[in-house]
Amino acid sequence: MVHRHSVWGEATDTGFLGGTAVAVLFLLRDLFHGKPLLTPSVLGQVLVFGASTPDTANIDFAAVILYTAVHFLAFLAFGFLVTMLVRIAAREPATLIALVILFACFEVAFYVVLQTVADEVSRMFPLLWVLGANLLATAVMGVYLWKRYPELSRALKREPLGA
Repeated sequence: MVHRHSVWGEATDTGFLGGTAVAVLFLLRDLFHGKPLLTPSVLGQVLVFGASTPDTANIDFAAVILYTAVHFLAFLAFGFLVTMLVRIAAREPATLIALVILFACFEVAFYVVLQTVADEVSRMFPLLWVLGANLLATAVMGVYLWKRYPELSRALKREPLGA
């Protein structure tokens, strides 16, 4: 039997893992392009400070710090939702469809937000990068929760998606 944390502990772990996966992916992309921390700088300028034309030539460290806080708070909230749904699905496998719907809504909402902000941000985050980053976060979070809830695997073998 897997030792379980409180729902808050598991949600924190889940959100932190997902948020870290996305942050590391974009840090690697920024390093590859020779502009470390550009992504959180631009997102912070636009989403936190409300800039319509972010400075992509220089790194705004205040924007990096504030956006990083917002990023992890959002992932902690998302981690809480996912963890709650997985806990319920461990008892009621039909609830897994809610996870699929949550993931789809998360993808669409994040992409819509990025497309409605500054043009520079839209160009920095083409659809494949957004999908890839969110799929990576989902995979990391999913593996963590899958290992913590082996009864979920057994329930899915009996009733795929709670059929």
